[in-house]
Amino acid sequence: MLYRSGENLFEGAKSFVDQNEEITIFSAYLKLSVLKRLNNNRNIKQIIVGWELKDLCLGISDFKSIYDYCLDNEIVLYRNTRIHLKALWNNNKSVLFGSANITNKGIGETNKYNFELNGKVDNMSFDDQSYLNKIILDSQYVTEELYEELKKIVDDFDATEIVYPKLPTPPPTVNYFLINQLPMSLSPELLFDVYEGKFLDEIDMNCAAHDLELYKIPKNLNKIDFLNFLKKNFNQHPFIQSFKEAVKIATNSRNPERNGSMQFGTVTRWFANNTTTVPTPRPYELSDYIVILYTWICLFDDCFTWDIPGQRSEVIYYKKEN
Repeated sequence: MLYRSGENLFEGAKSFVDQNEEITIFSAYLKLSVLKRLNNNRNIKQIIVGWELKDLCLGISDFKSIYDYCLDNEIVLYRNTRIHLKALWNNNKSVLFGSANITNKGIGETNKYNFELNGKVDNMSFDDQSYLNKIILDSQYVTEELYEELKKIVDDFDATEIVYPKLPTPPPTVNYFLINQLPMSLSPELLFDVYEGKFLDEIDMNCAAHDLELYKIPKNLNKIDFLNFLKKNFNQHPFIQSFKEAVKIATNSRNPERNGSMQFGTVTRWFANNTTTVPTPRPYELSDYIVILYTWICLFDDCFTWDIPGQRSEVIYYKKEN
């Protein structure tokens, strides 16, 4: 179905957002008033904006109000100056995309709206999902520090002198401690099944699309080379290295024999203190991440093991050297 500005564009976009529990927005330009209208049900969870400095200085995109709104509504915000696509994605196989930015003249259809045309696809291919995951992983997470830096540049900009400032965008790998830097596939073996062309359920496929981009797996590897490449990239990731070191040096004053181990509660507190994603996931949201992380760590590092003693808290152990 096609959605045309002035007829059914905003209505179609609003319906798409309302009918999906999780929405990621890709939009070079963003206006708060339209975002609020789309997000009545608070289904928008991630936003990737362009936020070129020239555009921010000219006020084309709302800036300060968008940042505050995302904090207040637990939306993870990214900046990617290469963004030109406009899309609403349900983080699975459906996407509404086209020419309309999330602005009043774009998807909002207010005032003298632009002539826009959007369409919807409900059967995205695995490669298409990987493409969107790649954009997210290549984007710069908007920390408070980045926001303040951008704000200062915009506040200091002299509109009477058209000489636009520049702020280099650092490589996306600078911020290693976002939740999206963790593996999502249940196991490396399952990830390889998708990699070699086996079609599993939608959740497994979407998780694999994320992981293949996260670890930058090249195409056409055999299983041994695939697992070796994945093992190297996984073990060299700063998030993984930091977490394993935390387990290794963990102490328990009441039970010294448990030194070098972490229970679920301790792990969730470590995540809360060390991840830079805002909002920090709640403990029940972290549970799946933690079990997956344990599985990957113990497969790719013989110094670690994990179990569920007494059918309760998941515990990861560092195997002490004799």
